[in-house]
Amino acid sequence: MTGLSNATQNGMMNRLFGTGLTAALLLPAVSVFAGEAFMGQSPQVLCGYMVDLGIPGSKKYREQRGGSWACGSTRKKLPQGEPAAASDLQYRVLGSETGAHKQILELRMGSYRQPQGVLKAFSDYVDKLLEKTLGCDLSEDMYKAIMAPRDGEWQIDGHRAKLRKLHSMGAVYDLRFTLDYKSIRY
Repeated sequence: MTGLSNATQNGMMNRLFGTGLTAALLLPAVSVFAGEAFMGQSPQVLCGYMVDLGIPGSKKYREQRGGSWACGSTRKKLPQGEPAAASDLQYRVLGSETGAHKQILELRMGSYRQPQGVLKAFSDYVDKLLEKTLGCDLSEDMYKAIMAPRDGEWQIDGHRAKLRKLHSMGAVYDLRFTLDYKSIRY
């Protein structure tokens, strides 16, 4: 750097050092975030599953209140059950800006009358979601829990799958199937 003033040389060194320091600080963060994809799939891909499941909604993964990120479907009416279309489904993906941490498929049961057709349809949706996300089928134990309906929890390749029967206002009950991403830190 001959022929340059001391002030110019110092400014160039400061910029070079600052850029290098910034890059050095960001690299560890990038390597941690790289591991946050759910089964190697981006949140946008997971959000696109609602189309594959036949559930309408916005596939756009976007920031919500409080810094969390999500996408979600509108509620899809199920023709099974009595009265017809009294029950519906909703699909959501939750996470951070850098990756999805949870998938939720929720059945809102609208009637106690003849629930088996609705529960069977819900089990088919859960089976399809498991196949797309983890490459596995609905286990017999999961199927029985859905058809009962009763709470259950399972480990699948280090991920946690949960089924919860929830009582809510307006609906007879909700069945919420949740697939939690396993935590991997680099």
